[in-house]
Amino acid sequence: MPGIDLPLASTRTKPRRTPSQLARAVGDGRNVGAALRHLDSHGEEPGSEEIAEALAHFLVARCDDRHAGWRVVRQVVVDSGGDTPWEKAARRAVPQVAEDLLTLAAEGGRTPLARAQHVAAQRRAEHVAQYIDPKPVMKDLGVVRSTAVTAERWQAALSSAVSARSREQVARAVEQSLPD
Repeated sequence: MPGIDLPLASTRTKPRRTPSQLARAVGDGRNVGAALRHLDSHGEEPGSEEIAEALAHFLVARCDDRHAGWRVVRQVVVDSGGDTPWEKAARRAVPQVAEDLLTLAAEGGRTPLARAQHVAAQRRAEHVAQYIDPKPVMKDLGVVRSTAVTAERWQAALSSAVSARSREQVARAVEQSLPD
């Protein structure tokens, strides 16, 4: 209609969600990308820790469904026997994942969801390693070592193994992480 100026849709802006709103949404499995973008843009602002914590809980829990490398490492550990406190290790990984997310955000640039998920899988593997005797796992993988494996080396080995997509790749990653 002539003479009527309607506002353009692109000039309207949605109000920015508060950190608490974003954290609650992530806790419900929604707006994960928006939460990562918020950390990337506003990581030093108050409330970012709350978002990072919610993201960490989400990402650690999601490893079982969405991170192929974690699933392979988990299956290798299960196949080797032993009693692993999976949920306890997952809970202990959450604070470190949250800290890692804040560090990634502080580095600048964009943190892709896949990178954040990989960090969660690595931390989860490190915490699981604390409860696993490396000898049966290495024997099952066919990894032979002449010296004992330290706890720190074992954590690093399992952490690097989450990049693997097969049992053979896990064996190679563990072997490369544990030089004689």
